[in-house]
Amino acid sequence: MQESIIDGLENFETEDDNLLVVDNSDDTDDIYPEANIKVERHQYSVFELNRKYTRKQLILDPDFQREVVWKKDQQSELIESVLMGIPLPIFYLNETKDGNLVVVDGRQRLTTFFSFLNEEFKLKNLKVLKSLNGLVFSELEEKMQASLEDFQVIAQVIKPPTPDRIKFDIFDRVNRGGTPLNNQEMRNALYQGKSTVLLSRLVNLKIFKTVTSNSINSTRMKDRYLVLRFISFYLWKKDLLVDPNGNLIEYKNDIDEFLGKSMEYLNRCNEERIEKLSNMFKNSMQNNFIVFNEDAFRRLSNGDKKNPINMILFEAFSYLFSQFSEGFCTTNRDYLKEKCINLLINNKLNKLLTLDRGRGIVIPEIFSMLEELKEEIINDNEVDYKPFKEL
Repeated sequence: MQESIIDGLENFETEDDNLLVVDNSDDTDDIYPEANIKVERHQYSVFELNRKYTRKQLILDPDFQREVVWKKDQQSELIESVLMGIPLPIFYLNETKDGNLVVVDGRQRLTTFFSFLNEEFKLKNLKVLKSLNGLVFSELEEKMQASLEDFQVIAQVIKPPTPDRIKFDIFDRVNRGGTPLNNQEMRNALYQGKSTVLLSRLVNLKIFKTVTSNSINSTRMKDRYLVLRFISFYLWKKDLLVDPNGNLIEYKNDIDEFLGKSMEYLNRCNEERIEKLSNMFKNSMQNNFIVFNEDAFRRLSNGDKKNPINMILFEAFSYLFSQFSEGFCTTNRDYLKEKCINLLINNKLNKLLTLDRGRGIVIPEIFSMLEELKEEIINDNEVDYKPFKEL
């Protein structure tokens, strides 16, 4: 992994910057034969896809599409190829549960089509249809306009209920010509909506950047992955994380499946719930900074060198301090810090942190330890406990 990307963060092994991790176990071969994989071949006219795009039924520019924008010469050559009847390579789309289409492969070609239809550029440097140089769409002969609008795009569409881990694998295979994608970048594409807006808002909060000492690099969505894990485990621990039928979502040590279901849940939340989650997060970050300052979410150091932020500790202490009011943490800062330090020197906790390697399998046990600590704080007669108003 690239040090510059994960600098300042411990335990990010499952979200590698260069290699897609489909599954952390050795049973991938056993999973694929049983998985419900549904990929269908479809044809769409350029006109139809443009209509879907204008109606926001086609998601053209999710954040994982990072390739450099085509130059006008490249765009003009594509239009010329279509007008000449040259077939194009196959497109790949992902169909969401609400019927929208996310572009997996083919963004630049579709962007070119839509831009030309909207007369955002003129054709230039055409080598075959030279007479069309300098023309916009409306200046083409009607026959050519119809030829472009009726052009059939062949697409492989990944449909529900294909599991996320299989989608990630398909995305990786399709996009190997460019920069390989990590799982959070692909989740950000699959679950566009309130969840992606919320994550973007939270990672850009000043208090988040302050309490993490600006050490969480956002280039490959490491910051969003970190925050999503905490939000997801918080909702799970509070019995708020439910499926569309209202059934509690279980955590079965499959972090990718779990985080996908969490983003689906967030996309269904009303604005009031989203705002409460945002306030809860800000309160937790503020309290962690009050108690630990720039040592928040880190293992205890034996020397002058500061340890990197630990992902599991971020989740654990974010959860703990989400339940206290800011005034309570300010008044009892020294007491709370001492209690937490006593936990951080616990051999059992440190063994769990070492074994986990970012997979989240120790979260239930560690959260139980934090619940015990919370109860100990509440039951301490010397402490006037004032909770933060929870969801």
